[in-house]
Amino acid sequence: MRGVGVAVNGYERAIRWLARRAYGERELAWRLQREGVDEAEVTGILDRCRELGYLNDRAFAVSRVRVRLERGWGWMRIRAELRSLGIDEEILAEAVAESGAAIVDPVARAVGILEKRFGASEGWNRADYRERRRRYAFLAQRGFESEVIDAALS
Repeated sequence: MRGVGVAVNGYERAIRWLARRAYGERELAWRLQREGVDEAEVTGILDRCRELGYLNDRAFAVSRVRVRLERGWGWMRIRAELRSLGIDEEILAEAVAESGAAIVDPVARAVGILEKRFGASEGWNRADYRERRRRYAFLAQRGFESEVIDAALS
């Protein structure tokens, strides 16, 4: 039974959340604070979770980069998401390097994603402005840089 008459402290709450999925430190801290856990207790909870190996920003970022790449996200969108979750640039760079994602050609990824969504790339008229705009918007929404999109569409 979910929360029926049982008081749950901040640490138990954090462990329950971490059992469901990985969190970055700042994201977990924000969530605990939103639940009304005071800042001193949040610091203690984060320290304890880090000590036990339940909380690791680098491992979280590597995992998130891999999953997002598999889903066809571009670098701009991946970086924006990780920044919004409180992952700093240094950890993000390490995560990209560790995931092996840096060696993936972004243009080839974009072409593959276009082919998956729209079919073979030979089957469309590149002079058709509306179709080009539709494909451009699709890749832009996924977080690909404009140079990559232009190269993938040509």
